[in-house]
Amino acid sequence: MLAILLTGAAIGLRKSAACPAGRECLEYMAWGNPEQLAVEQKLVDRFNQKNPDIFVNLIDVPDYVAKLTVMLASDTAPDVERVDHYNFPKLVEKGYFADLTDYANSDPDFKRADYWPIALTECMYRNRLYGVNVLFGSLILYYNKDLFKKNGLEDPYESYKKGRWTWARFREDAIKITHTDGNGEPDSVGCPLPDLPAQAVTLYGFGGDFLSADHKKSVLTSERAVDAYQFWTDLIWKDHAAPTPAQAANSAFAFETGKTGMALNFMGMSPTYRNTISKFQWDVCPPPSNGQDKFDLVKGNQLVVSANCRHKAAAWRFVKYMVSAPVETILHAQYRRAFPTRFDVTGSRAYLRSDTPPYQIDAFVESVKHARPLPIDDRWSEWTQELNSETDNLWSGRDKNARTVLTRASAKIDKVLSEAPGF
Repeated sequence: MLAILLTGAAIGLRKSAACPAGRECLEYMAWGNPEQLAVEQKLVDRFNQKNPDIFVNLIDVPDYVAKLTVMLASDTAPDVERVDHYNFPKLVEKGYFADLTDYANSDPDFKRADYWPIALTECMYRNRLYGVNVLFGSLILYYNKDLFKKNGLEDPYESYKKGRWTWARFREDAIKITHTDGNGEPDSVGCPLPDLPAQAVTLYGFGGDFLSADHKKSVLTSERAVDAYQFWTDLIWKDHAAPTPAQAANSAFAFETGKTGMALNFMGMSPTYRNTISKFQWDVCPPPSNGQDKFDLVKGNQLVVSANCRHKAAAWRFVKYMVSAPVETILHAQYRRAFPTRFDVTGSRAYLRSDTPPYQIDAFVESVKHARPLPIDDRWSEWTQELNSETDNLWSGRDKNARTVLTRASAKIDKVLSEAPGF
C-alpha cells in the first residue's frame, strides 16, 4: 500500500516514509487509479533496490494538474513528475523543467535510435530534450465482435488487412449495427461521437487539419476539414448511427455496455475494457483510411525533471529507468497500460503475444506507424475551447451545416491566435 505524507499543508500533499541516510533522495509525482499507482510503486521499489545510492519516493496528490502548476510556480515541485502533453508545451516554455539533452547525449545506455522518433518529438523544446515519453500511444478502434457477427458484417481487422477498411465502410457498418426499439430509441448504435482528440483521426483521414503549419491560423474551413466534421454530423442526425448527446448521457452507450459496435479511444483503455467486459467478444483494429493513405494520431505524457531538482544526475537515472526495456515490458506487455516507446519492446514476443483481449496487438503497431502528433502548443486549451463551443452546435443539432459552424469557429480561433497568450 502506498503511504503518503506532505511538504506543505497549503498544497495538501503527502509523501512516503523518510529517505534512508546516505542516499540521494528524489520525489516522483504521478497520478493514476490505485491499481496503476500500485504498479508504479513496485517499479519504484525495484529501482531503489537496484540503486543503493538513490531513494525515490512516489507521491500522489488530488487535483493533480492544479497542484503541480502551483508547485512549479513556487519552486516547490518534486524532483521528477509526470506531465500530460496537453500541459507540457505551456509549462516547458516557462523554464520549469531541466534540459536533459546533455545527460541523454553522454549516457551510453540511452540511445535515441532505440525509441520511436515520434515518441521523442513530443519531448523536445527548441531542439532540446526536456523529458521522455511515457503513457504514449495512438488512437485505436475498439469493436464489438459479437455485434459485427450478429449483423452479418466482416470483421473490421479482416477488412483492414484486405485494404477495405475505409471511412465509407465504417459508415456503412455503423448504420447496419444500429437498431431501435418499439419507441424508436436506439437499442444499439454504430459508434458514439469521439471527443476532440479522437475527432482528429477523422480530420486527418479526410485530409484536413486544424491549424496552419506555423500555428497562426485555422485551416478548418478547407473542403476536407468540412467534410470530416459533416461526416460525424450526418452520422448522428442523418444516419442515426451515432447517439445524440441526450441519448449518450450517463454513458448509456459506453463501449462496455455492449450496445456499441465501435469506439475510437486511446490504447490505454485496453486494461479498463479487460477488467469490465465479460459478456461479449471484442478486439481492436486501426482506424479507417481514406482508401489510399492511413492516418492516426499519437499523444503521451512526459516524465520530466524539475528545474529546481538538486540531484539532476540521479533524477536522470530514474527517468531513463522508467523507459528501459524491462519497465516498458511490465507496463505495456503485461499491463497494456499504453504503447511502448522502444522498438525492442514493440517488436518483442512478450508485447505482440496476448492471451486475453485485445488479441490483435499488431494493430497497435500499425496505428503508430501511420500516426502524427496533435497540434498541441501553449495555446491549445484556448483555441480548442473556441472550437468545442462551436462544434457543440453540430452535435446537438442546433446547426447541422459543418461549413457554417467551422467558419464561425475559425474566426474565433484566428482571434485567439492573434492575441497575446491569456496566461
